Amino acid sequence: MPVTPEQLLEQVLVVRSQLGDEAAFRELFTQHGPGLLRFIERMLQGAPDHAADLAQEIWVAIFRGLPALEDPAKFRPWSFRIARDRIFREYRRRKMIFQPMEEEHLEASAMAEEAPPDTEHLQQSLAHLSPGHREVLHLRFFEDMSYEEIARLVGSSVGTVRSRLHYAKRALKTALQQQPPIL
Repeated sequence: MPVTPEQLLEQVLVVRSQLGDEAAFRELFTQHGPGLLRFIERMLQGAPDHAADLAQEIWVAIFRGLPALEDPAKFRPWSFRIARDRIFREYRRRKMIFQPMEEEHLEASAMAEEAPPDTEHLQQSLAHLSPGHREVLHLRFFEDMSYEEIARLVGSSVGTVRSRLHYAKRALKTALQQQPPIL
């Protein structure tokens, strides 16, 4: 697969950052900071005020771990993996539950044709999903990651990611139908 100019620039920035170039690291932060912060905020639905602090901790961990990153092309999924690990550590610390909903816990909902939800209604419905479902939906549709990238990030097979996305979409549809839209 050919490398795009944007991917090549990112790889150069990673290598320069690994060599101690602070300006290159700032550029990586500028490019990836907003996406990582969105991911953290969506995953910490119960504690959004803590997201900015956790994001700073994550970026420190990225900075410290950067010299050990062997493949600069893997920076984005690697950085999300660090974020994911820190988020789960926070879940454990706060004794929050992280368990993807199993198939038997999902109820089939009626197939209703509706207008697309507004952004606030969508965010409200996403907040009612399990963290596992929010995670895969966010990575796939907001961060535009491939199934393979998500599988590497969450440490599971591509088939498991496909399955989890399937059930996450069903759960989101149910949540959208059960949550009244904000007027």
